[in-house]
Amino acid sequence: MYLCRLIMEKLSQILVLAVASLAVACTSGVSFTREDDGVDVVAQVDEHRLLRTDIARDMPSGLVGVDSATFSRMYIENWVLSRLKMRRAEEVLSSYEEDIERLVEGYRQSLVMRQLDQYYVDNNIDLEITDKQLAAYYRANAASFRLDHNKVRGVVVKTPRTFRNTTTLSTALKRVAKSGSAEEVRALAEKHNLLLTDHTSQWVSYSDFLSSLPTERSRSYNDLLANSGVQQMSSDDAHFYFIIVDVARKGETAPMECVEDDIRRRIYAERRADIVGRYEEELKREAVMLGRITMTDSTLLNTMGYSVDEVTQQSRTIAPEEIVNEIIPEEEIME
Repeated sequence: MYLCRLIMEKLSQILVLAVASLAVACTSGVSFTREDDGVDVVAQVDEHRLLRTDIARDMPSGLVGVDSATFSRMYIENWVLSRLKMRRAEEVLSSYEEDIERLVEGYRQSLVMRQLDQYYVDNNIDLEITDKQLAAYYRANAASFRLDHNKVRGVVVKTPRTFRNTTTLSTALKRVAKSGSAEEVRALAEKHNLLLTDHTSQWVSYSDFLSSLPTERSRSYNDLLANSGVQQMSSDDAHFYFIIVDVARKGETAPMECVEDDIRRRIYAERRADIVGRYEEELKREAVMLGRITMTDSTLLNTMGYSVDEVTQQSRTIAPEEIVNEIIPEEEIME
């Protein structure tokens, strides 16, 4: 066992040195091996060869110098290891070869079908989502937008303990609740060099709002949500004046501004699913009408939306070219 381990360690060291040498050769412009056909071979494992052109093909554009050498070294290492692992897999997993081939073919088909779906989507999807469509979707699906935490809009101003112009600041904060704008507070904060945290233009979680205040982790501070006026907290070196303009409580429907991105994703997903569904139905309909699908169980055929009698009747009365023209208009074929 010791001898085997020693031999493996030596082989590993030789492999590392060889890979490093290959990387240098690949990036320095010096050929590693040139076959009779003039192809530069950078590395070879068993009957498999790695060519300089393989690395150049996969190397990201713009890589030069050390970056190019690093990429080449890693590429060669990964290639050598993958070849070794594939050979070992052939040796120890031969009994699973049929299962592996089935899984690989299934994965290949899945990738191809996904690419086909995307082809139809790219050529038919409407990417524009209007404000009217957003609002309509929000109203129709309000129940699915329940909040799992409190959200607020408001303003926090931190002042030093020596700050005396508190009446003006409080008045400006009260106006935020009426106008929805913190411009007056912002101007006052800039004039007196005060720290302003403005959450009036967008909803934030209540925990994020509280993070601007000298709060304690052990308290919930939910009582502050009921106060619509100017409130105050203090720390050892500062006072904090704040006002909560709007509150959306846990369990309520989230404000549309909070879920707008989610709505856009949902609408896009629905449009995508609709496009894929339509073209899949067209494929099945065309195949059934052309007699490309044969099923001995009429129940299975009925699940595709066609009865055996209907398919038989269509096959007798509709010529194949008429079906193709119905699925793909003649003017599109001419184009």
